[in-house]
Amino acid sequence: MSQHEDILDAARMVALALARGKAPARSGEYARLVRRFETEPDFAQIVRKIAQGFDLTVLEVHRMPGLVLGTTPETDFAVSVADLVPQTADRPLYLLAQLAIASLAFPRPEDLDDDAYVGRVSVKQVDEEVRSLARAIEHRLAQTDADTDPPADQPGLEGLWRAYLRRNATGTTRADKTPRTVTYSLVRRALTHLAEHGFVRKVSDEDAGTYATSVKYRLQIRDQAAGDMLRELAALGVAALPSRDQATTSESAADSALSADDTLPGSPLPTDLP
Repeated sequence: MSQHEDILDAARMVALALARGKAPARSGEYARLVRRFETEPDFAQIVRKIAQGFDLTVLEVHRMPGLVLGTTPETDFAVSVADLVPQTADRPLYLLAQLAIASLAFPRPEDLDDDAYVGRVSVKQVDEEVRSLARAIEHRLAQTDADTDPPADQPGLEGLWRAYLRRNATGTTRADKTPRTVTYSLVRRALTHLAEHGFVRKVSDEDAGTYATSVKYRLQIRDQAAGDMLRELAALGVAALPSRDQATTSESAADSALSADDTLPGSPLPTDLP
């Protein structure tokens, strides 16, 4: 192939990676590009350079999800928490739910390296896990007589563990709908966003919705497990992946680690989210 054709193919591969629902198993073209990436080092380098031009990184190329891309702070292809969760008070709890989903889906380090592993997680399971951790933090602070009140100069701050426990797990409105503020709704929203972009798929309505993980999600979490984002999110009260042996309790770190510009843990997502 000519150099121009190589560039066209490489750009097409990045475009397929950014599109929803594209996979080598469903596209002969995508499968061909994956084979080129795996067998032609020069072509693979062009793909990486094109991704770099979009402020993206190539995490891996896999026969199932294809080209798996990661974000950089400069990219326009990441979706911020503010984009996904308009309500400011819900954003830290949403990130907490996302971390709990990842931690429950991949409870052992070896799960992140196993191509055959499929994690399963439900809305009920995630909610119960976060509540259990929150109660453990509350109990630990009570035993140590720690000051759990918000700082005097920042009256709007409160521990995420307290904010989560204050909300009901579920309920109904007069119109027989689930209120947006209940924690089941928050967890379901987090799982729905993951499902919309191929990270998980819903397998049943059991336990308020049960989901199975994809290879794409596993690769993303494996990359994030060693990164700064999960160490920052550990300040929310859940241990960083892949271990959940202990929880940290720094309220100020939890609040300072989050802002409207924080991005959803994982890969670049299309910018057409509702």
